[in-house]
Amino acid sequence: MGSLGAVRCGLVALVFIFGLLSRETVEVSPAELTIGSAAYLLLVLLTPWIIRRQPRNRAQWVIALSLLVDSVYLCWATYATGGTLSPLRFLLVVHVVAVTLLASYRTGLKIAVWDSLLYLVVLYAQAAEPVPVHEAFASTFPAGGVDLKTAALQLIPLWAAALVTATCAAASDRELRAQKVDLEELSAVVRDLDGRTSAAEIPVILLDALCRVFGFGRGVVLASPEGDLSLMAYRGAGDPPDLPPGHDLITERAWNQRRAQLASRLDPESDPRIAALLPGARNILVVPLLVDRGFRLGVVAVEHPSRRGQIKRWVVVLVEQFATQAALTLQNAWLRDELGRKLEENQALQIQLLSKNLDLEVKVAERTKDLTKSLRKIQSVDEQRRRLLARLVHAEEDERKRIAGDIHDDPIQKIVATSMRLQLLRHQLSDPEQIEVLDKLLATVRGSIESLRHLIFELRPHALDEDGLGPALQDYLESIESEFEFKLEQRMEQEPPPELRVLLYRVAQEAITNIRKHARAQRVDVLLTEQDGGFLVRIADDGVGFTAPETLQSAKGHLGVSAMRERVEMAGGWCQLRSLPGDGTTVELWVPGVAPRPETSEADDDEVAVERQSEEAASVPLSVGGSTIET
Repeated sequence: MGSLGAVRCGLVALVFIFGLLSRETVEVSPAELTIGSAAYLLLVLLTPWIIRRQPRNRAQWVIALSLLVDSVYLCWATYATGGTLSPLRFLLVVHVVAVTLLASYRTGLKIAVWDSLLYLVVLYAQAAEPVPVHEAFASTFPAGGVDLKTAALQLIPLWAAALVTATCAAASDRELRAQKVDLEELSAVVRDLDGRTSAAEIPVILLDALCRVFGFGRGVVLASPEGDLSLMAYRGAGDPPDLPPGHDLITERAWNQRRAQLASRLDPESDPRIAALLPGARNILVVPLLVDRGFRLGVVAVEHPSRRGQIKRWVVVLVEQFATQAALTLQNAWLRDELGRKLEENQALQIQLLSKNLDLEVKVAERTKDLTKSLRKIQSVDEQRRRLLARLVHAEEDERKRIAGDIHDDPIQKIVATSMRLQLLRHQLSDPEQIEVLDKLLATVRGSIESLRHLIFELRPHALDEDGLGPALQDYLESIESEFEFKLEQRMEQEPPPELRVLLYRVAQEAITNIRKHARAQRVDVLLTEQDGGFLVRIADDGVGFTAPETLQSAKGHLGVSAMRERVEMAGGWCQLRSLPGDGTTVELWVPGVAPRPETSEADDDEVAVERQSEEAASVPLSVGGSTIET
């Protein structure tokens, strides 16, 4: 209707222009011609708008009525511009040709009949004189009637144009119907391919459809998901031969150009495979099977039965459409097969994984059971170790108390008595030499008393029990005779348990003793703090230092470092020593905040384990006043 509307506008323009240029032959006034043409033009413009708002069946009636109105307007324009002899009578021919080409040849023939009837009506009206005839054309009408020969001659161009146009339109309609049938076949093949899941069926369906729809005689489908192409479908005489080795150049050309290739014949040397499958073939059409991003699946090669070496472009386009759809379906089928194989492999792997998981769970359960037993044993050993440490600490401190008491009650008392007697004896002497000798002896005795009292303090400082770890170390640092300055920093919010307090004091005492003996330090810093749920003691000096060993082992002939490490490790802690020559030494020790339990009555096996560990640790070195003894 859009194209026909343009033709109608052109017809109106021609009528209006001719009417203005040939006023002497126009039977109506310019105003009437303008009004009539404008009314028709308004109808032309409104017709598409009316059609879009009507159902299909009503729209067809509106279109048919508009075509009849076209003829009425053209016959009126013919009468108005000179009647049957008007030059505008050929607009009827133009109208018939346009309708035939734009609608169909049947509609064109119907409009030709309608135009002929209207033309005869105008002709008889002029002959009967109800319709006025212009003077210029009056002589052309015979007196008393209508010249049918003249009328027939005037209608011959109309029908000649109608028949010629109808013949061409009929041929075009046949071609369109053939294309419509091919498209319907393509839709049917697409539906059939979409319902297939086997990759082996798709090439056979494609080749059968091409031969059935387009009349190809022979054909092959070569395709493969990967690697060399294999024969997927064959249509020819007899069984297909074995594929020879080689590579078809026409196949490569079709892939590279991504469109169908037409060859009048095949060269067995350049195209060995297709030539072997289709021997002596003529007019071969090779169509590539391509999918997304130009992925190559294969080719379709078919032989056209025509010997003229020509194939319609429409056929080639449809064959390419068939091949494209088949390639997509074939790739989907291969992907489904690959997915199925992967799923089967995954299921097999899943079964193996479940089996391995069950075996692993059993092994983990067994291992967990063994580890639980080992953990219980470790916990038991750790508990026994703590008890052993508590026993050793108590035994050591009890021994120190006993030694300190014995020294205080016997040696010191006897030496004090000796000093008193020496003083009484001095008062009885008058010889200056004897008095000098006795004064030296009294000084020695007093020094011995001070040494023994200092020894008693080192054996068991009362500040450790009464004031805590920090004050005890402070008293110890103040009591020793040393050349270094010291600073003690107390950051502990709570005092360690008694057993740990004694342990930390003895280890710190041993470290300070080592500084006095070997470091030649000018300053010593002592830090007492809590860390990670335990107690940390850091003792750093600025002495001469030394090369620290990888493990804390005492030098040959010394037991101090080993004793420090062993005592701290028995309490579940650690002891580190960092030193460099000329850069001082730092000793850090940490013990957990849980104090060792005192000895209690346990099972017999625990008692045996404790006694065995006690025997193994019987030679643990103990420090007394900077000297090392063994218990």
